[in-house]
Amino acid sequence: MKTRLLIIIGMFSAGLCLSTPSIFAAESFSGTSSFENVPSEISRHFPTTFDIKLQYTEGPWGLDDVVPIIEISPENAVSHVIFDFEPISVYKNSIGRIPVTITVDPAIEYEKIFLSVSFKGHNSQAGLLKSGWTDSLILSLGPRDEISYQVDYEKIPWGEIEVNNDAAIFTKNMIPRSMVQAGEQFFVIQKVDFSDDNFAKNSTFSAVVGYAFEKGDRMIRFLKGENVADADHQKFDQDTRKERNEFYQNSEFAKSYEFKVNSEKPFLVKSSFLLPDSGFYTHQFYKKLKNSPAVSSSNIGGTIVVDKFSKAVGENNICKNDTLRNLIKYDYSKVVCVDRQTALKLIERGWGL
Repeated sequence: MKTRLLIIIGMFSAGLCLSTPSIFAAESFSGTSSFENVPSEISRHFPTTFDIKLQYTEGPWGLDDVVPIIEISPENAVSHVIFDFEPISVYKNSIGRIPVTITVDPAIEYEKIFLSVSFKGHNSQAGLLKSGWTDSLILSLGPRDEISYQVDYEKIPWGEIEVNNDAAIFTKNMIPRSMVQAGEQFFVIQKVDFSDDNFAKNSTFSAVVGYAFEKGDRMIRFLKGENVADADHQKFDQDTRKERNEFYQNSEFAKSYEFKVNSEKPFLVKSSFLLPDSGFYTHQFYKKLKNSPAVSSSNIGGTIVVDKFSKAVGENNICKNDTLRNLIKYDYSKVVCVDRQTALKLIERGWGL
């Protein structure tokens, strides 16, 4: 069930009130928080969603029903702002994300509002705990006299773009790609199709499709060899199930899109994204019911991010000259197209990831 929580704070005569971090002695837990996907302007005409990233570092092993406590300044703005979010569960040394939807009354008189955000959660043994820190955010409000709605996703009719799997990475020209350039915008396109998942017609379930990227190789390889026992395979199954249910929660780069399940009307979701640094990233494309901890569909794989492509490399990652082969430098700084003899020499120097 969605939670709506507003706590009023005062206002100094000089302007916005900046809150001092609160410390809650024995009833506190520690961590850090930050805000993600915050648009440059909050619409006065449509709900706007951003994420609160919460990293839980010290306290009981797990917390349930974790929600943000959002205080607003100026005080007169409180009656014009509504926040919607749902409680999450977090574990020590894990990362959780709380999608927050803000709805602003168009009649609000302010150009900016200030948020002071702390957290509370529940532990079965320790009871109610509060965060030992407070974060803050200033939101700029959009114009009163025109509609300003900024989203980072786009719904696309089913079949308009060919996506072979459940999700894929595309360039700006809608060419599928497995390798991208650091700092360059690309798009993740995901299928939203629950027709084979045994949902009843006219279902009112809320579901989520999302994706996440994490630097490094996080993939769990299937066990092979004569000495692999049944117990090893059971552990592999447990590890992979745990990974697919937790990867997106612990990832540094993640986004999700929520919708009502309609098994008769599939569509595609297109979302812009970029990765700032070169290297190998593990990615996950997933699908789940919103209120379920278990991921119903998950595809975990690898994405290579390089600093620069040679001009000889086409937009599909293949060399424009089909007699050449592409080769990646060991530090992910460059992708080049070379002939066979040059490739052998570069591989001896450590190229060819």
